[in-house]
Amino acid sequence: MEAKDLMDAHETDGDGVGAAPSVARLLLELRAQVTIDVRSAGKTVQVRPQGVNAVAVYIHPGGVDLAVEPDRANEAALAIPGAYIKDPDDPNCFITVDAYLIDQNYDALLAGAVQAVELRAVDPPAKAPKAAKAVKARATTTRSAAKAPPKARPVPRPEPAICPVCRQYQLLASGECPSGYC
Repeated sequence: MEAKDLMDAHETDGDGVGAAPSVARLLLELRAQVTIDVRSAGKTVQVRPQGVNAVAVYIHPGGVDLAVEPDRANEAALAIPGAYIKDPDDPNCFITVDAYLIDQNYDALLAGAVQAVELRAVDPPAKAPKAAKAVKARATTTRSAAKAPPKARPVPRPEPAICPVCRQYQLLASGECPSGYC
């Protein structure tokens, strides 16, 4: 599927973003520089190095997210005006460029996207540190060994008030019978 067709399928022009032509151009030029796989997931287009399952670039109606090394995240965000680090504590670090800044920062964005694809081709995304997993595993075993607190039961709802005259209809919030005859 062509880049322009992918973005038009998600109607990004109709959402007021207006970035579809820039994004289509970005995808076409990125494809000319590196070999990529492009997949669509909802309103997001995922760009991956060919044959690798790790996502290097997310393109969504809000903008573009580029994968970067956590050590270089601040430097990469400063290289593209208006870019910011999505989650600085995540080992799979991404910088985000908002949709309205794509045209202004197109060349830097293209260079960042090429670097992101090359990064993911060589270095797959980091997994959670083993020490954190071990602490998590120990925490779950100590909880399960201790007596688990009883599960909360839902509070029963009160029965709705029924008209005392006709005994047929539920009373309205005002306390009147909806039949109009009582």
